[in-house]
Amino acid sequence: MAKGTFLRGAAALAGGTIVLRLSGILFRSYLCARIGDAGMGLYQLVFSIFALAVTACTSGLGLAVTRLSAEGGGALATLRRCVLLALGASLFACGVLWACAEPLGAGVLGSELAVAPLRYLACGLPFMACCACLKGWFLAEERAAVPAAADILEQAVSIGAGIGLMNVLPPLEALMLGSALGEVSSFSLTGLCFLFFSRGKKRSSPAPLRAILRIAVPVVSGSFSRSALSSLENVLVPRGFRLNGSAYETSLSQYGQMQGVAMPILLFPAALVTSACQLLVPRLAAAAARGDRRAIRRTAERAIRLTLTFSFFVTTLLIVFADPLCRFFFHSAEAGNLLRIMAPIVPLWYVDSVVDGMLKGLDQQLFAFRCNLADSLLRVAAVAVLLPLWGMAGYAAVLFLSEIFNASLSVYRLLRVTRLEADPVAWVVLPAVAAALLYYLLSLLQIAA
Repeated sequence: MAKGTFLRGAAALAGGTIVLRLSGILFRSYLCARIGDAGMGLYQLVFSIFALAVTACTSGLGLAVTRLSAEGGGALATLRRCVLLALGASLFACGVLWACAEPLGAGVLGSELAVAPLRYLACGLPFMACCACLKGWFLAEERAAVPAAADILEQAVSIGAGIGLMNVLPPLEALMLGSALGEVSSFSLTGLCFLFFSRGKKRSSPAPLRAILRIAVPVVSGSFSRSALSSLENVLVPRGFRLNGSAYETSLSQYGQMQGVAMPILLFPAALVTSACQLLVPRLAAAAARGDRRAIRRTAERAIRLTLTFSFFVTTLLIVFADPLCRFFFHSAEAGNLLRIMAPIVPLWYVDSVVDGMLKGLDQQLFAFRCNLADSLLRVAAVAVLLPLWGMAGYAAVLFLSEIFNASLSVYRLLRVTRLEADPVAWVVLPAVAAALLYYLLSLLQIAA
C-alpha cells in the first residue's frame, strides 16, 4: 500500500469515525436527558448482551477477507465464501437471541423492558454479518471511504429512526429498532458499492476453507469468549454497586455514568488511532507475505511511537478540561470527576488497540485470543471481589489493572515477533514530559483566566 493511499484511507476512516463518535456523544447526551442515568445503564446492559451475538457472527470473517485478499488470494471468491459463512452464523445467532430474549432480559438483566429490544436487535444480525465481510473486502481494496460512509449512514439512520420511533414506542424498544434499521441501511449501501466496484474484477479460485478458518476461528473464539465474559462483567458491575450499599436505581445510574458518559468521551479521540489500525492489518499482512521484515519493524515502531505521543497529549486535555466537557455534553459534574480519574488509562487503551490490530495482521490472532481471554477472566474475578468492597473506586482499579496486564503482554509479543527493540525514552519518557509541561501551561492559563 503506497504512503499516499494509506494516508487517504486513514483520513477517510478517521473522518468517518470522528463524525460517528461525535454524533454518538451528542446522542447519548440527548438520551441522558430523555431517559436518565438509570435508563442509560439498562441501555448499556442490553447492548452488552447483544454483543455476544454480534461477535459470534461478525468477528473474524471480515478480518479473514482483508488478510487473504491483501495476501493475494482470490478476493471475490474468498469474499463470497466468507459471506455465506457469516450468513449461516448470523441466522443461527439471530434465532438463539430471539428465543432467549425473555430469560436474558427478565432473568439476567432483571427487567421485562429488555425483552423486546433484544428481539429487535436480533433482526439486524444477518445484515451486520454480511456487511462486515464486504467492509473487509473494501479495506483490502484500499477503498476505506466506503466502510466509512456506510458507518455514517448507519449511525444517522439509527439515531434518526430511534428518536422518531420514541413517539410511538417505549424508549428502549425505539432505540433498538432504530439500531436494526441502521444495520439494514449500512448493508444496502455497502452492497450497492460492491456491485459497482467489483465489475470487471477477475474471479480466481477462493482461498481454501482451512485458510479462512485458521484466521477466523481464533478471532471468533477470542472475541466471543471475551464478549461473554464482558457481558458477565457488565451484569456484575451494578450488582457490585448494590452490594457496596447502593440501591438498584442508583447502581444503574453509576453504571450509566461510567459507560454512557465517561467512556464515550475517553474513547472519542481514539478515532484517529483505530482508523489507522484498520489499515495496518492489510499493510502488515502484505509485508509479511513478501517477507519484508524491515518494513514490518518500521511500521510497528512508527505506529507505537505516534500512538503514545498522541495518547499522552489526549490524557492532558482530558484531565484539564474534564469538567467543561462533561457539563457541555451531559450536564454532569460528577461525570467530570470520573473522566479525570480515568484519563491516565488512555495511553494504555490506545496503544493496546493498535498493537492488537498489528498482531492480527502478523498472523498472531491465536496469541491475541489467549491474552484477551486471560484478561477477561481476571476482570470478572476482580469485579466480583473489588466492587462490593470499594464501589466505583474498585471499578476504576479493575480497568487500570486490566489494561496494564493486556497492553504489557501485547507489546511484549509484538516486540518478539517483529524483533523490534523498544525505545522507552522516545516512546514514553519524552511524550510524558511534554504532556506534563502542557498540563502545567494549561493550568496556569486557567488560573490567569
